[in-house]
Amino acid sequence: MRACPITLEPLADGEMFSKSGLRSLHPRLTHLEPLALGQDEQLRQARLRADKMSIQGVQPKLSAVLKPKEGCFEVVDRGGRFILKPNPPPYEEVPANEALSMTLAKHAGIEGPPHGLLPAVDGSWVYVIRRFDRAGRDDRLHVEDFAQLSGASRDTKYASSLEQVAKLLETHCSFPAVEKAALARRLLFCFLIGNEDMHLKNFSLIVEKGKVSLAPAYDFLIKRLESGSPARIRT
Repeated sequence: MRACPITLEPLADGEMFSKSGLRSLHPRLTHLEPLALGQDEQLRQARLRADKMSIQGVQPKLSAVLKPKEGCFEVVDRGGRFILKPNPPPYEEVPANEALSMTLAKHAGIEGPPHGLLPAVDGSWVYVIRRFDRAGRDDRLHVEDFAQLSGASRDTKYASSLEQVAKLLETHCSFPAVEKAALARRLLFCFLIGNEDMHLKNFSLIVEKGKVSLAPAYDFLIKRLESGSPARIRT
């Protein structure tokens, strides 16, 4: 039985996505074409556009807009409401890994943006996730990751502790007790899936309608562990 690559719901014959999966990306989306770029071109475009991306990181990514009438994504330099993540060589099934990890997080009660897998014209898969720092037609929400809040750099983003992170929540959040409980849920979930890349830039605070809270979860990945190897949490 085939499943929707966005919601994992069973699909009828001839269906590529479920109706609820399409609506999660856009309320007027009725069909979705494969991404017009194959994997090699996705990676090439990601390299060419890296300096135009407002979201940085090691993993290659592209900014995209969704055109609901045409039922397709278009890669853009600016104004994108979605992030596309192609599979980075030499690793295998990274988009599927992230899609599964984020779906499991949702079932564990962790808030995250709409996301899923998108096929490309060459048969490869791309991970797609909607940006949570955009609202309305042109509004941008204020987001700062824990590295920015603590004065850490990319080189020192692992040099912290849970106690220091909790102090950041206490200092900046509108309702610290609520956010500490939400953070604890995420930490436990990451421990269970073996996500050992919990550095300061993978957690953020967001300001929305005057309220400061934990931003929706992102960048969760299941770590493939060797037999007997413990999962490490490096926040």
